[in-house]
Parts: sequence; structure tokens; C-alpha cells
Amino acid sequence: MQWAERQRFNHGSSLMQGWGALLLLVACALWVRVGFLIWDTEDTLYCFRASSICEMDTTMPEQLTLLGISAPLSVAGTGLLVAGSVRRQTSAHVLRVIEMQQSEERARNK
Repeated sequence: MQWAERQRFNHGSSLMQGWGALLLLVACALWVRVGFLIWDTEDTLYCFRASSICEMDTTMPEQLTLLGISAPLSVAGTGLLVAGSVRRQTSAHVLRVIEMQQSEERARNK
């Protein structure tokens, strides 16, 4: 019974790590897209013939939107990845402590 519960716990921890890594990859892709938008920025000025109104065409709203989306994804991905790793390491540590205690009890009983 203990083995099955440990396997279920490790599976949940692995899922947390996987989702964290996936969220970090998505955030990284968004950061790369923002980098390309910044690097390829060519602010162009459009003027209309009938009037003297000119408008500047920028990609700033898209850059800010991508940054706004990538920040929470980065935080959530980091949190899930770290939480999954800590759960797995803690589980392994607790199992080793239990094994050491059982080994000491066997040695005392001999």
C-alpha cells in the first residue's frame, strides 16, 4: 500500500514539474517574440493627403501585451516547477529516514 501511495505522490509531483516546465517554455517563447518585436521595430509615420494629421504606427501595445501575459506565466511556471521538485526531494528524504529507522530497529532487536 505504501508503494502505491508513493507512486501516486511522485506522479502528482511529476505532473507539477511538467506543467511548470511547459508554462516556462510558453513564457520563454513570448519573451523571444518580444525580443524580435523590439529588434525589428521600425516606427513609421503615416500622413494622410487630405489632412495634415499624421499617425505613428508602433508595435508597443503588442509588446506590452506579450510582456503582461508572460510575467504571470513565468511566475506560475517557476512556482510549479520548484514545488514539484521540492515535493519529490522531500518524499525521497522521508522514505530514506523511514528506512534508516527500520534498519536501526532491526539492529536493536538482534
